[in-house]
Amino acid sequence: MNRRRFLTNTMACTAAVAAFSSRAVGGKKPTGSQQVPGYDPKPAPATGPLRVHPTNSRYFADASGKAIFLTGAHTWANFQDIGIAPLQRFHWPAYIDMMVKHNHNFMRFWHWMQAAYAPWTDEKMLVDPLPYLRTGPGTAKDGLPKFDLTKFNPAYFERMHTRIAYARDHGIYAAVQLFQSFSEKKDGGPCDPWVAHPYNGANNINGFDAEKSGTGMVDMDRSDVREVQGKYLQKIVDTVQDLDNVLYEVINEGGNKDWDWWVVNFMHEQEGKKGKVHPVGLTGWNAETVEQMRNSPAEWISIGSDAGAFWKTDPPPWDGKKVSVCDTDHLWGHGGTPSWAWKCFVRGHNTLLMDSWDPIPGRPCGQVNWASRPGYPTRDLNRRDDWTWEPVRKAIGNTRTLAKRVGLAAMVPRDELATSKYCLANPGTEYIVYLPEGDEVTLDLTSAPGTFAVEWMDPVEGTITPGGTVQGGGKPSFAVPFPGAATLYMRKS
Repeated sequence: MNRRRFLTNTMACTAAVAAFSSRAVGGKKPTGSQQVPGYDPKPAPATGPLRVHPTNSRYFADASGKAIFLTGAHTWANFQDIGIAPLQRFHWPAYIDMMVKHNHNFMRFWHWMQAAYAPWTDEKMLVDPLPYLRTGPGTAKDGLPKFDLTKFNPAYFERMHTRIAYARDHGIYAAVQLFQSFSEKKDGGPCDPWVAHPYNGANNINGFDAEKSGTGMVDMDRSDVREVQGKYLQKIVDTVQDLDNVLYEVINEGGNKDWDWWVVNFMHEQEGKKGKVHPVGLTGWNAETVEQMRNSPAEWISIGSDAGAFWKTDPPPWDGKKVSVCDTDHLWGHGGTPSWAWKCFVRGHNTLLMDSWDPIPGRPCGQVNWASRPGYPTRDLNRRDDWTWEPVRKAIGNTRTLAKRVGLAAMVPRDELATSKYCLANPGTEYIVYLPEGDEVTLDLTSAPGTFAVEWMDPVEGTITPGGTVQGGGKPSFAVPFPGAATLYMRKS
């Protein structure tokens, strides 16, 4: 990851600020959770394991074979508790309640390896629980007993299983992060979590030092490092293999092609021995190109803005070579808009919102405090209640509302059919058209005879306005019946 990326999308986006934190304290349920129309208060459990849909590989299929559109909100502390001492417990039930009320069904299940510190802050940010037991003898650099890398921490893996099972029972799929590049030192960044990493030789009793010399980063090319990592991966497989709502993510914004593919193949091989294989994904801002990710053995990928800033404003129609997940984390860091959510949906992508539900802790480190610059939005975006978040939470929930109503397996991006250029369609049967500017749209129905029922959806509020019927066989125009952006849905009567 380069210096510019680190400063603008990491330090800035994570900088703000314990004073703005709305973390739950003492079990008190957080406030501010709204809902979208028609959400199911008791959703059916998520079933799987997910498989790439056999006829429309833009989507996964569940255990019944039904195409599943994945969308939801994820936040940095949804697995391990992170924060400045005294470390406070993340309110998992309230977070799941927010997702259910917003009709979400997907999250990234975050993982941190370091015991303390982070690349974005010079404060001692703590992480708990960790995968290895701290048995000593001896003291690690963070002042606590050293790790024994041969002894896994039962509390870590019990929480992993318990929380993912809870998500399953609420209809939510979870992509388990296997590794985390932000647990290591970032090139060009002044703050260093490597000092508290279990794989730092000063922090374990096993004489194991995984550092690529002088970098503060794990040397992924060493066979002894992969051996230790493989044992950790096997423990994860053993822990969650029975859960049908699991996906895997190789690493958050790190890795390299050879190591990435080794992890993907390792997970497939180990799970194959047990008879239940979950999808594995590669995510943006790693060391691979888009084409390398598309040609990898992974089932899903998530592209970052390193592939082009247009992914924020005009994500391209997706061909389905892999299942694509548009994730605001890899595009903005902190950011996202309702328009982005709908554009991704009608162009064949699944979506994820990096949500400041539990803000990243710690003051920013280094000489330049990007987040405190006048007019820079990030310090406000690191708050759960910033006005930005609720419209996006609602919008992605509303995309899923429509995805559940249509025959998704037959829907493909067909931008040429709509003058707005945003259209997901099973031509002749169903059409979803997004109008980012509202106003009106012309739809090409020349090859679609018959009568179609018309309705409009407010992209954020999710309210439905009936639009009567229209005859196919021509190119009718449709005027939006309310101000602003709109979604047009048509189905053959």
